[in-house]
Amino acid sequence: MVDVQQGFTVLDVVLTLVPVVLVFVLMAAFKIAGDISGVIGWIAVVAVAVLFFSTPLEVALLASWKGVLASMAITGMTIFAILQITFIQETGALKRIVTTIKTIAKKDKVAQIMILNVCIGTILVSVGATPVTILPPILLAMGYTTVLAIALPALGFDALCTYAMLGVSVVVMSDILTGAGFTIDGQAPTVQTVSMFFARYLPFVTPCICAAMTLMVGGPRLLAKGIVPILITGLSLGLTAMAVAYIGIGVVLTGVIAGVVGLACMLLYLKARRMPLFDRSDLTAEDLSTEKSMPLWKALSPWGLLIVFCLLTNFVGPLYDFLYKSLEMRVFVFPGDAGQPMRILWNAYFWVLVSTLLATFIIRPQKGTWSRVVKKWGKRFYRPTIASLAFFMLAYVMMYSANVPSPESGVWGQPDPSRNMIYIWAMTAADAFSWAYPIANSFLGLISGFVTGSEASTIALFAKYNLISSDVLGLNPLYVIAGGGIGAGLASVITPVKLQQASATIDRVGEESMVLRKVFGYAVCLVAVSAALTMIFCTIG
Repeated sequence: MVDVQQGFTVLDVVLTLVPVVLVFVLMAAFKIAGDISGVIGWIAVVAVAVLFFSTPLEVALLASWKGVLASMAITGMTIFAILQITFIQETGALKRIVTTIKTIAKKDKVAQIMILNVCIGTILVSVGATPVTILPPILLAMGYTTVLAIALPALGFDALCTYAMLGVSVVVMSDILTGAGFTIDGQAPTVQTVSMFFARYLPFVTPCICAAMTLMVGGPRLLAKGIVPILITGLSLGLTAMAVAYIGIGVVLTGVIAGVVGLACMLLYLKARRMPLFDRSDLTAEDLSTEKSMPLWKALSPWGLLIVFCLLTNFVGPLYDFLYKSLEMRVFVFPGDAGQPMRILWNAYFWVLVSTLLATFIIRPQKGTWSRVVKKWGKRFYRPTIASLAFFMLAYVMMYSANVPSPESGVWGQPDPSRNMIYIWAMTAADAFSWAYPIANSFLGLISGFVTGSEASTIALFAKYNLISSDVLGLNPLYVIAGGGIGAGLASVITPVKLQQASATIDRVGEESMVLRKVFGYAVCLVAVSAALTMIFCTIG
């Protein structure tokens, strides 16, 4: 046990847990949606912070506003990624893309699983699309069971979930650590620095995910038969992610680059086995008609344009420096605030919007299409947007609880750090778990990912807490935070939000609970691997 001079009571610990436990119970037990649960959790945390932890209401509300600003990397992406996928659906482009995807690697089951759910799934989620809404109908049409059609897309991209939506998690983590005053050799942690710590997990975690998916589909026999494509896919994606992180250029495109490399490796594997990558033998008359309706390049143009813009803004040095550094658009919320860099013209969500609008001139949708797009988008985007905002607001109220403006300067400070909710969590966890803290934190990430449905939200909630605990225990906080983040990413396969989305796309709403029971054990085992890696990394440095 760690000898910590706590300065708080057991009741204080219980009170800090109330908002998070409340959200968990609302979502898991009462099946209340994430946006409603998140707002209730935020109201609860404001009440607890003000009534029990010496936090002025003004501080709680301004901290909430800072959380809104910090969330924009993921909230903005949520808003405009939903706009883009709605546009792709309503123009018929998605149907055209699906027709091609259905023909991939039909003579090698394991290769097909790797290409569709790992390589393509990772690319899709990296550019802001959602594998759990696109791939289930395809897999069901290809003969997979309902459970597998829902579970495989939710699991396939989880290894590189950190790089979902053009690296939003590493961007959020970099901003939070900078705002908390954390430095490495006197320098604020960059997106590349953060990425390097996550990337070290991937050559180990990715093959394990590939193996879990194969085991899920065909049991030990298919696992033994498919060991070669499993290792090719897992290692190619994992090592590519490491290479991008260490090179330090185009980090937000890691998922796209890794997915493309994985696809290329699987193409070489199929060619070596003299198997076709595309098998059109089972295409229906409707499929052939869809093919004729639109060229594939045109259907892919929104994502193609997005990737081009992201390449330009990340690989062209002067443009990157201008957009990321010169135009950081830092917003200061309160006296003494380090500020929140918005980087609107660099962040991926801006280019998602631009690529969607420009794709209009390529696809040339029929009259009335944009009206339908806007109408559907209006119904789709606001609830996940509210959920994203609510969880960030909740996290930031906890982070800034017990702060009080100075009577002279107005600068915020903590007269008594032991009244800060994050401090209480951190000290309690350090005392309770001691050397096993990295293991416990990885599973805490799994639980948080289950509740919030987002790795970025988990990082926002626990980053500062992990900083404090790691300092007390003498651990490298970046490995600890990364371990929790990886755990939250792996929760994608069990989070009710994603499973319900997948079920809805194949008209199987209500069957997600059956999927959850089947995949829960896989998620726990994969997080155990991540926890073991965190212990190893923390030990060897």
